[in-house]
Amino acid sequence: MNNPWEDQQHGGGNENGPLRMPEGMPTGPAVPPAKRRGIWYAWKPLVIKYVVSIAVSMLAVMGYTFYYISKHAGEMAAAMRSQQDMLEFSLSISEKMLQYTTQLEGLSALIVIPIMLYMFHGDRMYDKMAGVAQNRKAPLVKYAAVIGIAAAMCVGLNNLILISDMASYSAAFEQTSESLYSAPFAMQILCLGVLVPICEELVFRGLMFRRMRGEMSFLGAAFYSSLVFAVLHGNMVQMLYAFATGMMLAYVYEKYGSVRAPASAHIVMNLISVTATQFGLYGWLLADKLRIGAVTVVCAAFAATMFLLIQRIDEKPAAPGGTDETNGAA
Repeated sequence: MNNPWEDQQHGGGNENGPLRMPEGMPTGPAVPPAKRRGIWYAWKPLVIKYVVSIAVSMLAVMGYTFYYISKHAGEMAAAMRSQQDMLEFSLSISEKMLQYTTQLEGLSALIVIPIMLYMFHGDRMYDKMAGVAQNRKAPLVKYAAVIGIAAAMCVGLNNLILISDMASYSAAFEQTSESLYSAPFAMQILCLGVLVPICEELVFRGLMFRRMRGEMSFLGAAFYSSLVFAVLHGNMVQMLYAFATGMMLAYVYEKYGSVRAPASAHIVMNLISVTATQFGLYGWLLADKLRIGAVTVVCAAFAATMFLLIQRIDEKPAAPGGTDETNGAA
């Protein structure tokens, strides 16, 4: 297919005159999509995210270590003579960092979000230049179904984890939960409830899933991106939870045509988890088998209803040149 921007550079045009680049577009010819595709293209956002996370953790460890040494110079001089003392010191540093897991996750997300937004915007601009058809953007009024399915899945899946007593078989899950929920409640709301979900949705759905989607079917892209999302949670309990929610979030993104939809759902799920843990909601549910069973069934029915509503959304791209007031920036 001819590239209209290349035609313009070579004096091309049509009966209405020479073609002009739309305002806001970068100048120069469009690059064929194939030149931007490949393994690195899909995985690059994830690599950047974890490089930043590792760097933040390392800087935190170094900073705390130097601070501790400056305050306890005499003790450290004595400890340097014993490998056992040095090992205990290293373990104490690790335990201290675990207490700040939530804050470090939030700081990493705060750094990564602008980078991912820049990459996300670049992908959208490139798609427009290459003539890639965009899915319709669902109106805000239909976001109620996203909030509903997110809330129902969050409570329902957590109830299933409690009923099955799956958490008791995973020491890693218990350690992760303890470290994440040991931070002040306000910090949990900010970091776990807002910053981390936005960051993860930009990485896993806005960039990784979307880039995979350009190479394969929806089911394939959703499966692989959700599998990676799950595995990186590090323990079996969170893996199962993350895979199920990852598939739902990918579907929501596909239907709503905007990364705001899965980001909103993810924020709702995390806020519910943080709040429910803080105020003992899950413990209250688990105290009565009939109660937790009934709530789980209601959640399943409500989530299914919301899914049917979402399924009815028409995500097919608008006709070229047509006007669609729901189409906006993703």
